[in-house]
Amino acid sequence: MANEFPLPSPFPGTQMPTDSGTLPPPEENPAVPPAYQPPQPAVAPQIKGFHFKFIVPVAIGLAVIGVIIFVVSRFLAGIKPTSKSTDKAQAITINYWGLWETSAIMKPVIDAFEAANPGIKVNYQLQSQQDYQDRLQTAIAGTTAPDVARIHSTWLPLFIKNLLPAPANTVSATEIQTNFYPVVGNTVLVNGQVFGVPMNLDGLVLFINTNILRQANLSAPTNWVELSTIAKTLTLRDQVTGKITRAGVALGNTVNIRFWPDIVTLMILQRGLNPLQPDDRLIGTDVLPFYASFALPGQYWDETMPDSVVAFANEKVAVIIAPLWVVPEISAINPALIWQTAPIPQLPDVEPVNWATMWTEIVPKNTPHPQEAWKFVSYLASAKAQQLLFESAIKERNLAQIPANKAVAQIASQNPVNAALVPGLANAKTFYTATLTHDNETALNSRLIKYLEDAVNSTIKRQDPVKIVETLNLGFNQVLSQYRLVNPLPTPTGQ
Repeated sequence: MANEFPLPSPFPGTQMPTDSGTLPPPEENPAVPPAYQPPQPAVAPQIKGFHFKFIVPVAIGLAVIGVIIFVVSRFLAGIKPTSKSTDKAQAITINYWGLWETSAIMKPVIDAFEAANPGIKVNYQLQSQQDYQDRLQTAIAGTTAPDVARIHSTWLPLFIKNLLPAPANTVSATEIQTNFYPVVGNTVLVNGQVFGVPMNLDGLVLFINTNILRQANLSAPTNWVELSTIAKTLTLRDQVTGKITRAGVALGNTVNIRFWPDIVTLMILQRGLNPLQPDDRLIGTDVLPFYASFALPGQYWDETMPDSVVAFANEKVAVIIAPLWVVPEISAINPALIWQTAPIPQLPDVEPVNWATMWTEIVPKNTPHPQEAWKFVSYLASAKAQQLLFESAIKERNLAQIPANKAVAQIASQNPVNAALVPGLANAKTFYTATLTHDNETALNSRLIKYLEDAVNSTIKRQDPVKIVETLNLGFNQVLSQYRLVNPLPTPTGQ
């Protein structure tokens, strides 16, 4: 059928206030004191009868006046002048654990937030990806959790019980659905509640060696049949040994194709399959055999080739599939390389499907500052914040990932490199098999990838395709059901 994957043909301190309280204006026409008069000689007073009845009211009045003076003086003594340093001491500080972006890149974003919210300070702490998932999970389960943290979207099932959804007066589900691509809403909205906000997105594009395709009079492929043709046409072999000296396309195995889990999962999604429930449409002439066919003996890629990204940078392969964040690596290896990007190939006669991955900012449930933390995350969701981050990253490292906010992403697409990805984000999907999420070996993402790896490798070895898919389906169900993402499969009768 036209919408299936074809098999390629064999290869031939506090400061005092700066301004005091306003003094009262001087009185107009003040009374002039009388001139000095010498005292009159003292005259002995006439002794009259003493009236005791007048002393009691006078004494009471004096006592009342004394009490009033005492209270007022103590009140005035307790008033302290305000100062800027006192205001700062009272500001709430939220701790923000970040990844990838340096403090210099984040500074314009945080400065703008603090300027608009003088009562909140943000303490940004760039974390190492080493054991980050475990460290964050321990912190959130204990008493040392940050107020805001970054996690990969595939970690949400692991963390969600300890996360605080967005309060009603911060970022809303409607805002997510309106201002972000559908893949974002489908990922961070759980039962209508917002559990995270991404600042940027990435996905898969074709990286093409411009000169190699031009010399062969070939154009960027738009479907998988055309990509298969490029793989066959552009692969070169040593005439004596038969060893591949230049591959046309890097596809087919799990050894030296850096983003193979994303690629295979994208193929599954393009085929219209639900990766939550793999079925027998993965076999026959479909996804697994098609992907594996590129690395079968005598085809277009093998394990002797370098890592796919390194091979592309060194012109050992004409086309690879990778996310945009590998651009600095390619440029560092071979600054003189002339390359371009193009959208991912699609299946004919069906709606296009693309791939997206994201890191999201979340708020732990045990934060002491829930309103302030979500106010900050809500700000990070804004077009203003994502524009600031995009511009800062360009300035700092000459590269920025695509903003997750649609309005800012459209601005980013003016760069030809980004233009290969941004339009496709409107129909992008994602799954729990993304590459390099830095989760531990027993976490959701890693376990699913291991089952997928076994399926691809078994296909390359030409093992029973029915058994391959059956094992993949059972493995996926076992892992996903532990996170309540699917219902467990029923136990077969007789067991």
